Amino acid sequence: MHAPRSADLLFAQLAAAGRAAKRPWAVDHESAAVTVKDGQVNCGEIAEAARRLARTVAERGVREGDLCVVRLEKPLDILVAVAGLTGLGAVPVLLSARLDAMTARAALEPVTAPLHLLVTASRTADLADCHPIDGARMTWEDVISAVPAGERAELPAHGVERAPGRPYLVTHTSGTTGVPKLVVHTRNSFYQQSAVQTRMLRPMFLNGYLAAAISPVHVRTLSGLLSALRLRHSVLLLASEDSDRVGEQLERWRPEYLETHPNTYITWEGLADSGAMSSVRMFLGTFDAMHPRTVDAMLRGSRRRLAMFTEVYAQSELGPIAFRARTRRIGRFRRGVGAELAGHRVGRAIPGYSRIRVVDAWGNRVPRGAGGRIQVRSKGRFAGYLNFPERATENLFEGGWWDSGDWGARTATGALRLHDRQTERLAGATSGIALEDVLLDRMPELAEAVVLEEGGRLLPVLASRSAEPVTDERWRTATGDLPPLAPPRFVARADIPRTATGKVRREVLRHRLNS
Repeated sequence: MHAPRSADLLFAQLAAAGRAAKRPWAVDHESAAVTVKDGQVNCGEIAEAARRLARTVAERGVREGDLCVVRLEKPLDILVAVAGLTGLGAVPVLLSARLDAMTARAALEPVTAPLHLLVTASRTADLADCHPIDGARMTWEDVISAVPAGERAELPAHGVERAPGRPYLVTHTSGTTGVPKLVVHTRNSFYQQSAVQTRMLRPMFLNGYLAAAISPVHVRTLSGLLSALRLRHSVLLLASEDSDRVGEQLERWRPEYLETHPNTYITWEGLADSGAMSSVRMFLGTFDAMHPRTVDAMLRGSRRRLAMFTEVYAQSELGPIAFRARTRRIGRFRRGVGAELAGHRVGRAIPGYSRIRVVDAWGNRVPRGAGGRIQVRSKGRFAGYLNFPERATENLFEGGWWDSGDWGARTATGALRLHDRQTERLAGATSGIALEDVLLDRMPELAEAVVLEEGGRLLPVLASRSAEPVTDERWRTATGDLPPLAPPRFVARADIPRTATGKVRREVLRHRLNS
């Protein structure tokens, strides 16, 4: 297994890609750190901005090994900050701008290590009274406009060299069930998560832009950007997930690769018929389950003969766990309702990177087809939680097996079916996720379906595409052969509480419905 050096990581690879770039990157947003001209930015300028930032924060007191909370909004700014801090050997602690101030403070409160802070001027009040932040408090606008003084803080060409097992960056989990956990990635775990993505992308021989509209502070985004840099791909970096704005960008830059959050893909289904996705050869979805209906829509939207949609089952703590690829002709079979409700198919483990087992409460493997706890061994496993260190040991079992917190089953051929989170298992159905798949597949007029359990009954929470709810007759026709369901509750899609990556916060939704 290759042990990464600084030359393999973001700071150095940005500079190397800038020197070898055949064309600029494309973006849909401005940046205080680099010049964006006509929607384009030079990769070499991003690298130079990262170098300037590293020298400036060093002059403000940030040192190798220090933790620095980063709470910025724009993807380009976040990339510059992460590359600059890691080039210095400091460790960025990334908090999504979509987290409310109370949640951001709650995530940091348990941290005992001293912290610096780098934040936009508009958000300085969010963490003003957060006690772990006792180092430099820096505003983004001030730092990025400062001119580094002298050569005292000059960096090595590839950045500061640190051991592969040392922390590299800290990202956070979705926080669907409470306060997000701060996930510590070492230089090695981050590199391994990127390396497997590089290995999966290389055979695709993509020549066009790689377009991404995903959470810019997530480890999947940053490890994916490192893969794109190593393969010298040009990136279309999108800050907006609005379908109209995204459609304009897709039509302008004609990317060959497209990725966003699964629940954002749902809102993009209308783009499939507009021609905006006609150039896309590879779609990718992770962060959450991809509903089959949405996958079908994306593949219809491509005009490429061998268009493919790859769904990746992954976790922040591990990187990619399993994957399943579909084309228009392969992977979409109409089965009986029993098979459809048996679980959401997520494919197989990634050879040479991950292994999967399904076990009972005592860690014994269960027979194929039986439900159990999904446990994983991964080359990209994280080092622990910065804010809740005890929780990492609770989920780690003998032999390096990590309990994912999910419940599922292996099929007779070894593929994995995902049922639900272990804490969200339903008594009235094998898999709430699979039941949601079926509801959305049968009822195209729905924009969202969430199945909760209330008082021993399955409660469908539905959002229509239009202002009109589904009629009773339509509902009975679509659900007659499904497990018994309570009368559906209709809400506006915008009123469904979500995480920074679009996952439904089910407990928060349940509380709102009952209040």
